[in-house]
Amino acid sequence: MHRHATRQSRGILQPLVTALGLAAIAAGSGCLIPQDVALLESVPQFRNRPPRILEEQVEPSERILRTFGVGNCVQKFNVVVEDPDVDDRITVEWYVDYNPSNPTGYYRQFVLANTGRPGRDDRGELTMDLRTANNPLAPPGIHLVEALVTDRSLTNRQPDPPDEVLLADGGVVKNPGFVTSYSWVVNTVAGDCQ
Repeated sequence: MHRHATRQSRGILQPLVTALGLAAIAAGSGCLIPQDVALLESVPQFRNRPPRILEEQVEPSERILRTFGVGNCVQKFNVVVEDPDVDDRITVEWYVDYNPSNPTGYYRQFVLANTGRPGRDDRGELTMDLRTANNPLAPPGIHLVEALVTDRSLTNRQPDPPDEVLLADGGVVKNPGFVTSYSWVVNTVAGDCQ
């Protein structure tokens, strides 16, 4: 009985393996699908991507400076930026105690040198010295220092309207600009710098 069972399972197994082999060959050969004959007239333009502040390299690393003016009269703020769109013009605009009800524009502006790589070698830097005249951080109290990084011109801290890119099929795609920010809270105290 054992011999007949083996012959019977071989009889069923052999056509099954053959069928599976033929199915694999048919699936593997694929089917060619005809393509459109229309060719691209030009390489499509890339969509703009946002710049990024490398938070692990921001200085000072503490977001809250509790006693500015005691033992230290000078504070440097800086941000390190990268942008995957290496040809973008990257600007860092610095704001101190910005009031949206009475917008006065940026305090300082810094354009980062283009390195041809995503990471920029320049740092957007702001140096605040409490001994200088008209320093906005000089009055004792709480202040807000902000760095806005943008790949477009800003109007009221917002990127200007997007560029329109004309597509080969006649359609239009809007290519927006981006802005990202980093901020510090600074408590200026009357101390050694007054």
